Amino acid sequence: MAYYNSNCKIVINDISAKADSVSGSLAADIIAAVNALDSTSQAIIDISVVKLDASRVAYIILYT
Repeated sequence: MAYYNSNCKIVINDISAKADSVSGSLAADIIAAVNALDSTSQAIIDISVVKLDASRVAYIILYT
């Protein structure tokens, strides 16, 4: 059996087309979550998105 030692970050925010330069926007939250990872030891395995309701989504970031 494989051992992946994976971790998960979940970003939940309102659906918006606001740029990542807008504080509190969905794009800014996703960029912050990805940029917080250490590129040498926390490789991204997968990023998925789930629509929670009419106005919110959850981005699920799976990493090592």
